[in-house]
Amino acid sequence: MAERSRSTSSRSAGAGGTRRPIADAAPVQRSRRRGATAVAERSGGTKGSGASAPSGGGSKGRRTPAAEPATGMARLAVRPSSTGPKVRLGILWFFVALAAVTAGRWPTAILWGLVAALAARELLVVWWPYAGGGSRPDPEARPSAAVVGVAVVLTVLVPAAAALGTGFAGGVLLLVVLGLAAVSIAGRVGAAGLTSGEASALAVAVLLPAVPAAAVVLVVGAHLWAGLFLVAAVSLYDAGCFIGGADSSSLLEGPVTGVIGVLAVTFTMAMFQAPPFDSASAAVVGGVCVLACPIGQWVASAFLPTVDAPCRAVRRLDTYLLTAPVFLVAAWTLA
Repeated sequence: MAERSRSTSSRSAGAGGTRRPIADAAPVQRSRRRGATAVAERSGGTKGSGASAPSGGGSKGRRTPAAEPATGMARLAVRPSSTGPKVRLGILWFFVALAAVTAGRWPTAILWGLVAALAARELLVVWWPYAGGGSRPDPEARPSAAVVGVAVVLTVLVPAAAALGTGFAGGVLLLVVLGLAAVSIAGRVGAAGLTSGEASALAVAVLLPAVPAAAVVLVVGAHLWAGLFLVAAVSLYDAGCFIGGADSSSLLEGPVTGVIGVLAVTFTMAMFQAPPFDSASAAVVGGVCVLACPIGQWVASAFLPTVDAPCRAVRRLDTYLLTAPVFLVAAWTLA
């Protein structure tokens, strides 16, 4: 009995001779192991756990997967944002546009020329970081004041010429296209002070807003009721697209709601039969407008680096890209 007591005392004695009860040793060791495991997990993983710690140690080394770029319909479809005074600005734009159209071709040319100039500047700003020719966009790149001035002047010239007549509009548009082609060729050979990408950005910035703006002016010059039909149909499409598409998870809810607005205007014009339209021609033009409005939005998105690029003036004109030429052809044909 005495030998067993001495053996127990010798096993429980520490390195310094201090005796420690055997029953307390196992819980203390388990507590230490749990503490070491928790520290190792907080520092990036435990050895032998099967999960290797990220390079650099700790949470700073972890990389979140990058969001995949939008493709297909998601790359082109517009998602309206409900932030800011969108409703008030939309109502203000509608009444200002109707007032300009009712006042005649020159007020229409001034209003749409101003919007087209703002759109040209926006397009230059959003494309310039991608136009330098590097493998990656340069976020610090900005177009010079001279380039912006040239783009604005060339853009405004086209709707201003449309206020003078169809012949003036066609001649000025042809001269603008030839001038932009010359700049593009000079940029390719390095003789214009612009890279090929910058020359292409300049051409897109001028022609994309100038053509629909001039078409609206020509429609108003051809027939007042055609201009009113155009502005009312496009405005109700934009309103419906905003109401149905803002904060919606569906890419089609906005355009479908906008189409309902176009159909309402078309039904009214078909019943009213305002010249130069009768019931059949109003229905045909309105039916084409149903397709032209959303396709115009998608075309504008295709000419932007991203669908959510900050281009408010471009988005003000995108539904006119195809709809205004359609109404112009209808006005010429029916007249």
